[in-house]
Parts: sequence; C-alpha cells; structure tokens
Amino acid sequence: MNTARAIIQLWLPVIIIVLTLIEILIIPLLSGKNRGVRRLSVRTVILLTTILMISIYPEVLSEPTEYEIASLFGNGIIFRIDLLSLLFMILAGIIFLTVSFYTSVDIKGCGRERSFYLFFMITYLATIGTLMAGDLLSFFMFFEVVTFASFALMVHERGQKVIEAGSIYIYFGIFGGLSILAGILVLSAYTQNYEWITIAEKFGEMGNVKYVSAAFFITGFGVKAGMVPLHHWVPVIYPKSHISVNALSSGILMKLGGYGIVRLIVSVISSTKTLEQLNVNRVLITLKDIGAVVIWLGIITMVVGVIAALEQEKMIRMLAYHSVSQMGYVIMGIGVAAYLGYEGAMGFSGSVYHMINHGLFKALLFMVAGIVFFRTREKNMYNLGGLWRKMPIAAAAGLIAALGITGMPLLNGFASKSILHHAIIEAYEYGHPAFKWAEYLFTFVSACTAASFIKLYSHVFLGHIPKKYKYVKERYDTGTIALIVLSILIIVIGIFPNLLMDHFIIPSARALNFDAYFIDKYLVGMNFFNSKDLMSMVTVYSAGFIIYIAGIKFNLFHFHLPQQLDFESEYYAPFYERSGKFLRRIIGSTERYINKSDVFIYGFMLLLLILLLLNFL
Repeated sequence: MNTARAIIQLWLPVIIIVLTLIEILIIPLLSGKNRGVRRLSVRTVILLTTILMISIYPEVLSEPTEYEIASLFGNGIIFRIDLLSLLFMILAGIIFLTVSFYTSVDIKGCGRERSFYLFFMITYLATIGTLMAGDLLSFFMFFEVVTFASFALMVHERGQKVIEAGSIYIYFGIFGGLSILAGILVLSAYTQNYEWITIAEKFGEMGNVKYVSAAFFITGFGVKAGMVPLHHWVPVIYPKSHISVNALSSGILMKLGGYGIVRLIVSVISSTKTLEQLNVNRVLITLKDIGAVVIWLGIITMVVGVIAALEQEKMIRMLAYHSVSQMGYVIMGIGVAAYLGYEGAMGFSGSVYHMINHGLFKALLFMVAGIVFFRTREKNMYNLGGLWRKMPIAAAAGLIAALGITGMPLLNGFASKSILHHAIIEAYEYGHPAFKWAEYLFTFVSACTAASFIKLYSHVFLGHIPKKYKYVKERYDTGTIALIVLSILIIVIGIFPNLLMDHFIIPSARALNFDAYFIDKYLVGMNFFNSKDLMSMVTVYSAGFIIYIAGIKFNLFHFHLPQQLDFESEYYAPFYERSGKFLRRIIGSTERYINKSDVFIYGFMLLLLILLLLNFL
C-alpha cells in the first residue's frame, strides 16, 4: 500500500494529465445518444483524480513532491505539490465534481453538450495544472488555458448578448494574462529563474523595478480575482452565463487569482531562508510596502462589491458583486501577510481559509439561485416570496449558504472571517494605526453582507408566495445531490473549524517560513468560539438588520450610479455590440469548421496526448 501511494505521489501530475486527456478525447466521440455515459465518465474522472489527490496527503505533509518534464516547451515544466497547492487541488476537485452533477440540470436542452463538457474538462485540467505548477512559466501557461477554456463555457449559449458580455470577459482575461507575462519578464530579467522557490534570491537587489514587477503581477492576478477596479467582467458575464459556470467561476476559478498572489508573496517570504540578513531586510521592507497597498486594495474591493450588491434586484447580479466583495476579504488577508512578513501567518491563514470557505458557500448560493430560476423563471428577488413551502431543500441549502457567507457561528464562514478580523487588528497593532480604519470598514462590510442576504432570503423564501408560483414544486435530481454535498461540507467545517487549520493551513504556514513562535501562540489550538468573536457577530447581525430595515424604509436599495460610472449600463452598449459581433464571427467560423467533423477534435487531442507521452518516456 505504501509502495502504491509512493508511486502515485511521484507520478500524480502525469496520472491526472493522462486521465483527463483521455476523457477529453472520449467526449467528442460520444454522441447525443450517449449523453448519460458522457456525464458519468466526466464525474468518474474528476472523482478518481480527487481521490488520488487526497491519498497523497501523508507524503506531502512530510515533504513536497516534485516532478519535472525537462524537454517540454524548451524550458521544461516543473510540477511541485505542497500542502498549499494540494488543498486547492482538492477544493477544485470538489467544486468541479459538484458542478458536474448540477450541469445535467442546468444545460439540459441547451444543445452543444459535447462542446460544453469538452471545455469543462479542459478547464479542469488547466486548473489543476495551474495549482501544480512549480514555476512561473508553467503557471502562466495553464492559467491562460483556464481563461480561454472558461470563456468557451461562459458563452456556451452563443446569443448576441452572451457574446457581447463574453467579449468583456476575454478582454479582461487577455489584459490580465499580459500583465502576468510582463511581471514574469521583468522578474526573470533579474533573477534568470522562473521557479517559485527561488524568486527572492535577487528580489532584494532589483531596486525600484521590483515594484514594477509586483504591480504587473498584482494587476494580472487581480483581474482573475475580481479585484476593484478590475472587477467589471464579473457582473457583466455572470448574468449571461449558465448557473453552473457561475458556480464554477466563483467557486474555484476566481480563487486562482488569489492563489497566484498568495503563492507569489509566500514564495518570496520562504525564499529568504537562503539570503543574507541585508537582503532579508530589503525583501521584508519591499513586502511591507506592497502589503500596505494590497490591504487597501482589498478593503476597497470589499466596500465597492458589497455596496453594489445591496443595490441589486436580480439574484445573480447580487451574487456576482458578492463574489467581488468576498474576494476583497481574501486580498486584504494576503496584504496583511505581506505587510507583517514573518509575523503574517494570521493574514495568510485567514485568506487561504476564506478562499476555501467562499468556494463552497458561493457555489452553493449560485446553485440555489439557479434552482429557484429553473422552477419560477424569475430573476428578480422582489417578485418572489414564500418559496420555502414549495422548495424546502433549496430553502434549507440557501439558508446554510447565506449564514455561511455572513459568518454565523457553527458554519464555515465564521472561522475564516474571525481569523481575517484578527489579522487586520494585528496590522494596526504591530504596524500603522491607519489600519484601525480598515478594521472599521471590515465590520461595516460584514454588516452590509448580512443585510444583503437578509434581503435576498426574505424576499425569495419568506413572506407570502405570489399566486403565479402557487403550483411550483421542487424537483429532486442530480442538482439536489450537489446542494446536499456542499451544505454538509459547510456545516462540517463550521462545527469543526480546526480540522482545516490543523491538517492543512498551519502546516503550510510552518513550511513557508512564517514565525514558528507566532504560529504556536496564536494559531495552534485556536478557540474560535470565544466570547469576544461571538459577540462581534452579534454586533454584525444587529447592524445588518438595522441596515436592511433602513434600506427598505427609505428605499435605499434602488440607488443607481451615473451611466458613465456604470460599466453595465446602456452607455457602453455600442462598444459591447461591436466587440460581440467581432467575437461571433470568430466563434462562428471556428464552430463551422469543427462541426464538419469530430475527427478534427479527436486528431488534435490525440496529437497532444502523443506529444506529452513522448516527453514522459
């Protein structure tokens, strides 16, 4: 058994790539009559690869595993799996698996199912590849494949408005990719190395150009993470995409942006082990400056996202803006980790923990909103009500997810938000007193989050049910499985918040050179259910009710920005229309060529598989 596990550990990147590529080859060959087989094979591959990831945990806990394909793409590809990357790989497997159950409900009858699952599995492969990447070039390559493959998922319906929205997504994606590439080129010009673990060796000697490189990286990763002011693609494309794609994007794909920033910062911190003290001081000073900026970028993202969410009437747009706001929490935590350097384990832990939690409850929220839409065909929450009687499972799952995102004790969001709250307190206690205002804004955003989900849940599930929805009935299908699985995970993490801390996050912090004394004193055996943190949530929910009541009474939830400041307004419609027509021509010509023969897809994928296998041997 130990020998088999050792083999899996050594060859895991190859096994995942080969299994997924075989599935990608099979998908185009399964016609519409084999729809059930195709869906089953997709789920089987994702489940199997996820189990393999979980199986190597004991080995990765003792030592990161590495695998190199030396001759591929000139410089070769390095895969490196440590506890941090393994945690997100497992999250990706869980999100893709649950979404795969939900897709059979979501895309039913929409056509082009083979195309959807083809790009779904390409996105899965690229996501896992991004997380396994042990060097910047490999990371960039997989990261860009995620962008283009997920674009195909985003515009799957192919309508004019969908393509127009997709044009914004792809433009932002290309801009983000070019920013990351620019950061890599600037960094490699000084370090002559692309590996994460050696980034800091010359980082302290780069002069002011290191800030230029950092700005490129933060901008590029910030686009994927939905960081303000690079977030406009989120509320534009989400209302036009399938619900399952929204759940996938918010559940894991946006996390790749946050993961990129985390990986960059912790790689710099951990690399200081090999530096002389003078270089260490230079690196830490640089990180402190960068961290201060990132903290405020996170706070701004939190505030803008939550205020925009409060003003929404349609469920999907509200959830889209909350994805932006919740990623602001993550970005703020990453900023604290960089700002405090060796003592930044609290910020690191909170940001990583919240990415995991957000992936679970936000995927669930989108799925619940989708089920409500499928049964009622209504997107506006103000036109709904009383649906808990007709859709009890969706109502229960929605309540669990809503309480999770607002930070209710005994549900998963409480633990990560508590850690992030402690992190921003440390930023002003050990750093600059100006961060006290950041803590006030943190509490304000938390209260607004509570208010917006009080609004959402009360308008959709509580109160009187409109007559036209009197005969709505809940349907139990594979989508219900996805709701139940995610709900259980949210509850389990909420009841046992130390599980992820003890088995993944704290060991990761130790391995990444954060101060051991600080970790032992503040993170090990953390008592999440202490009176101070519990009382802070009483304050948050009380303020949330006040904001909700005031918003309803004084009609504050219908404020709209001037058209010039609202990138989703009709003011920018001509630009979207021109972009959409351009993309429709490209997509149309490509699809016409591919649709002539599935042999094109099969041959291309077979050639790619052969090339990869030749490099493995």
